[in-house]
Amino acid sequence: MDQFARDLFQSGETVLSNFLLKNYRKIGLSNEELLLYVLIKRHATLVVPMPEITKLQELTGYSQQELFELFHQMIQKKLAKITKVEINHQPVDAYDFTPMYEKLALLNEHQEKQADTSQPAPTPAVTEQQRQSVFESIEKEFGRTLSPLEMESISQWIDLDHYSPKIIELALKEAVLSQVYNLKYMDRILRSWEQMHLTTPQQIEENARKRRMGHTEQETPYKGPKIPFIKISDPNRGKDKS
Repeated sequence: MDQFARDLFQSGETVLSNFLLKNYRKIGLSNEELLLYVLIKRHATLVVPMPEITKLQELTGYSQQELFELFHQMIQKKLAKITKVEINHQPVDAYDFTPMYEKLALLNEHQEKQADTSQPAPTPAVTEQQRQSVFESIEKEFGRTLSPLEMESISQWIDLDHYSPKIIELALKEAVLSQVYNLKYMDRILRSWEQMHLTTPQQIEENARKRRMGHTEQETPYKGPKIPFIKISDPNRGKDKS
């Protein structure tokens, strides 16, 4: 037991921020990606030399293809990027996780601002079931599967911008009515509502109702008495017809 304890301490420890553990899902990091980051981080800081894929296979039980996909997803979601470091005077490919910590810093800044701003009522927490329902609704209307980057964008609407699932559904409805099937268009809709201080589904629906009514009034045909029109160029106008 004493020998085991000595070996245990000599093997070193991997230090991980509690803030990351508490908020990793809010920045788009999945459970599998977090595990992968912990396994390769070890004593490194933000830049980690690319590990041997066979060792990761043994540790995780994942196939090479699954591991490559996880790394690719982190790069796609802008949680990591590929760079080079010098080891024994030789350039070696490495993963740079600076973008992940930059996202954590932005999240922390946002949380501090939220804490400083007096809110009449806390924003209701969105359940995983509600989040999944939003993903499925968008996939159904778009007619395709969402990419990991798109799912991250939608999660940021929920977690960082605090748009409710119902408001996101209304933005999706507007996009479908306009036959524009992309998240950028939905984002413009959400931002425009925010600029108009439309913060509840009721306010948004009332605004849409007023717009429809205004549009209808403009298109309503004239229903008054018939008005005669005189042709100015008519040479016989004003002459006595006897």
